[in-house]
Amino acid sequence: MKRVIKTPREISKIKKACNLGDKVFDYILRKIHLGITEKELVREIDSFIKNSGSKPSFPTIVAFGKNSANIHNVPADNKLAKNQIILLDFGVELNGYCSDMTRTIFFGKPTEKQKKMYGTVLKAQSLAIKAIKDKSILKKPIKEFDIDKIARDYIISQGFESFKHGLGHGIGKKVHEFPPRLSPKSKNYLKVGMVFSIEPGIYISNFGGVRIEDLVVLEKSGPRILTRSPKNFIIL
Repeated sequence: MKRVIKTPREISKIKKACNLGDKVFDYILRKIHLGITEKELVREIDSFIKNSGSKPSFPTIVAFGKNSANIHNVPADNKLAKNQIILLDFGVELNGYCSDMTRTIFFGKPTEKQKKMYGTVLKAQSLAIKAIKDKSILKKPIKEFDIDKIARDYIISQGFESFKHGLGHGIGKKVHEFPPRLSPKSKNYLKVGMVFSIEPGIYISNFGGVRIEDLVVLEKSGPRILTRSPKNFIIL
């Protein structure tokens, strides 16, 4: 179980990395404008991180429009146009510990389909977090599989395809640490002291994608969200 259960000191360090990630998000919202490219926005994010005395915990992902349907989009030179989805997935490594978060925002007027996608993903995430909280209160074992299934089933119930990745992964000195691994194949249980992501998504080829990702630490009283950037429907 080495590195799986985090000490209070480690959790504090991960929280500080998350705090910096929140500052990155606040900063980058003010840098988005018509015609900026995915690569240029990546440079803005990475420069802010480095100027803050940190470094990216993984290659920053920026995806505009249809590219947001690519789970691990490689940023390109395409320019931001009106009425596009913007997906931002980034993290920082600060004092040896990592953060990881994803936010999806809208540049211009979103369609009804895009609104439904966003609302569905946000609800799926909140249902997963609530399930962890409810089981914590009742002192019941929390199966990683069950939490993944709750989010996945809700997305399917709304008429969308299941996402092709796990609901969450452990994090610490590395951006991906296993266990925990919240996925359909997991046979393990969440334990107090684990820090992990919860990141449901909807991806529609040639249309666009939505993902919302937060880091959570499981405490005796239940889950505590470490990333605090807003998740309301943001339109620029």
